[in-house]
Amino acid sequence: MQKHLLPILRLLAVWLATNQVTALASTCWARQTPCEESQMADAIFAGKVAVANQQIWWGHRIRLNHHPPFIHLEDYGDRCFSTFEVTSVWKGDVTARTYVIHPISQPDVGYSFRQGEEYIVYALKFYDGFSTTACYRNNPLSAAGEDLLAFGPGKPPIPNPSSRRGIAHRLTILFLFLAVIGGAFFALWHKYGDQKS
Repeated sequence: MQKHLLPILRLLAVWLATNQVTALASTCWARQTPCEESQMADAIFAGKVAVANQQIWWGHRIRLNHHPPFIHLEDYGDRCFSTFEVTSVWKGDVTARTYVIHPISQPDVGYSFRQGEEYIVYALKFYDGFSTTACYRNNPLSAAGEDLLAFGPGKPPIPNPSSRRGIAHRLTILFLFLAVIGGAFFALWHKYGDQKS
């Protein structure tokens, strides 16, 4: 009887342990002071919401790993992004207009921004923007007195790169690519064209 009971108890212990990990992952840590929270964030900034809670057009993204299973499908199905016109920065390289990815409907961690309202945002780096949840000290700026007192006035954001500069950069890369392809084609034509004649 004990031989059959032992595997069942092991399976039950593993199941309980994984459920506890899942439960802990879906809840936030205890509320921290602004200085404690700043240690965990990659960026802290204040700004006005220009675009609020826009649904992300991609529901899934494929990520490659160095270890098995090598391919991992990340699910961003219930996440949104909000775009901010940044006015003050206390931590991180934050541009004047930046976006923040955030869950909106997940229990405990979902957070929704209101268009036109100013917020203080604590966030982690996420690709070329940031991500945040309700676990951080995100607040309307009018309710962020403790944070503003702890951090002081802040610094201005980094200006966004000029769109003209971005277009010129892309055109330069395209021109170089076409020049390399053209040079290779010309070399092949010259080599094989001369052999025929």
